[in-house]
Order: sequence, then structure tokens, then C-alpha cells
Amino acid sequence: MTTRTAAGTTREPLTRRRVLDAALAYIDQHGLAALSMHKLGAELGVKGMSLYNHVANKDDVLDGVVETLWDEVERAAPAQADWRTGARTLARAIRDVMHHHPQAASLITVRQLMPVAALRTVQTHLATMTGSGIPEDRAYALLRTIWTYALGTAQAEICWDTCRDSTRRPAVGDLLRPQTPAELAAVAEIFCGRHDPDAQFELGLDLMLRGIGRAPAE
Repeated sequence: MTTRTAAGTTREPLTRRRVLDAALAYIDQHGLAALSMHKLGAELGVKGMSLYNHVANKDDVLDGVVETLWDEVERAAPAQADWRTGARTLARAIRDVMHHHPQAASLITVRQLMPVAALRTVQTHLATMTGSGIPEDRAYALLRTIWTYALGTAQAEICWDTCRDSTRRPAVGDLLRPQTPAELAAVAEIFCGRHDPDAQFELGLDLMLRGIGRAPAE
């Protein structure tokens, strides 16, 4: 359904989903700090006050953006027949969504919100794990580990601009304090300079998943 404006053009009516999608797109383009209700209304072709029919305030918008991000993760990480495959898919989905929306990614950890889509994702993968014989309390612990690993890794990569765009990667020398001993500069060259973020992420997953399903030591 569309509405006709005074100028004779048509405009899709506002919904909460349209407002949140526009907010995320605005943050992607202009950055989180630039977002305001006035600017968001302008993006949608309405006055800022019109938004309050669909969202309570700016905090509600930001929480809604978090919900939108987790909706993307949920769609990208359905449960798999093999729980390890599912866990790997989930970790990759979290990391990929954060990298796809680097300007908004910090909201996932800052807003202290666990949206329904995130909880459904946990529930879905938990069912696969417990169905494979993993005790429920251990399955929860494993999911927390995978969850925080993916979130933390992606956030660190975004902060350093080292994951997707190698042209933005800082030179190792820029990371060092003046008078850093040569032998430590050599360590930095390998530790920071010879780094493939994708391979490093997969190595971390491999190390976790290799032992994650083993029974805890007696």
C-alpha cells in the first residue's frame, strides 16, 4: 500500500521495519554518531515527529538496529544436521554481519540487548547440540564460547581495519612506539604484519571445535 503526496507522487507508508532499515542504512553510510531522529526522518521523506508513531525514541531506534542485525545473523545461520557445522556457520555469520555493518557493529555489545532473533538462534543450535548427546549445560557453555569468540574477533578486526580491505591496513611501523628494540620490532612484523584474518579466524574455530565436544575431564 502506498500513499499519495500533495505533489502527486506516491510514498510507501512508514512502518517500524522501514524506520529501522533506514536507520541501519544511514549508520552504514554516515556513521553512528551522525544519526538523529531529524536526519532519519529526512531520509524517509517525513518530519522527524512522524517517526514517533513507530518508535519510542532514539534509544528504541538503536535497540531496533540491534534487532535488525541479529535478524541477519539468524537468517544466515540456520541449524545444521551436524552441530559442529552449525556452530561454524553461526560464528561466521556473526562475524560477517558485523563486518558488513562496521559502523553499527558496536551496538551489538554496547546496547546490552538480547533480541528475540538472537534467542531463537541460540535455541535452534542448542537443540542440535543436545540432540547429538551434549548435555544441556555444556551446550550452553559451548554456544557462549563460540558467540563471544565471533563477536570479539570481529570487533577487534573492525577496530584495526584489518579484515576485508587490505589497503586500509596500518603499516606495522605505525603500531610501534619510538625506540622499540629491533628484536621486538621483528616480532611485531610477524605477529601483526603476516596476518590473514580469515585464516586466523578459521584456525580459532578449528581449535575450539576440535576439543569442544569432548567430555569434560573427570
